[in-house]
Amino acid sequence: MKRVRAGQTDQRGLWIALFGPDGAGKSAVIDRLQQDLRNEFSGVVRFHFRPHFRLCASGGAPVTNPHGQKPRGVILSALKLVYWLVDCWCGYVFAVVPMRRRGRLVVFDRYYPDVLVDPVRYRLPPHTVRLAAALARIAPRPDLCILLDAPAEVVQQRKREISPSELQRQRSAYWKLFQTLNPTLAVNASPPLGVVADDVRSVVTALLIDSHLQRHLILADF
Repeated sequence: MKRVRAGQTDQRGLWIALFGPDGAGKSAVIDRLQQDLRNEFSGVVRFHFRPHFRLCASGGAPVTNPHGQKPRGVILSALKLVYWLVDCWCGYVFAVVPMRRRGRLVVFDRYYPDVLVDPVRYRLPPHTVRLAAALARIAPRPDLCILLDAPAEVVQQRKREISPSELQRQRSAYWKLFQTLNPTLAVNASPPLGVVADDVRSVVTALLIDSHLQRHLILADF
């Protein structure tokens, strides 16, 4: 058993963010949550990476070659990072908070701190990583950050967009990132995705039931 941290929530609704490499099962888990938790919340709202405030919130076409584009320049990348942070705060204040108050489940497929794990995906040059880390620390925090973790060989069987060595690097980077986030939960993503989705759903349901507790621990089997 691995002990992970969970924190306080004070609304009927919840905001969660799922992290993990391509192939970990984030999309499949979110699809199941949207279907299975319709009766537990007044609605389930899905975002990709950031709120896209005042824009279409869909994530667009699936990413099939996450490392296929060259990094942007340093200045443009810095401006992008600031713009994404502003979008996160505007979306949080004017979209996420009202949705939680209305009893909705807000789910992010990746979220701002993900840039620290895979800067190449976000076309960030190495010189902007320190700025990205500083900005990630002041982004709004979800009620719960969930890491879908599995060995590289398991993830490779589902998607092959990234090499095994890069998947292993990302796995280590996600664990390092999750030491800085709070509250967090790590879920074993090696079983069939239906089982993984059931595990995540159970945790979300428990958080909903215990939403007025000051602090509690969640245990995830590995």
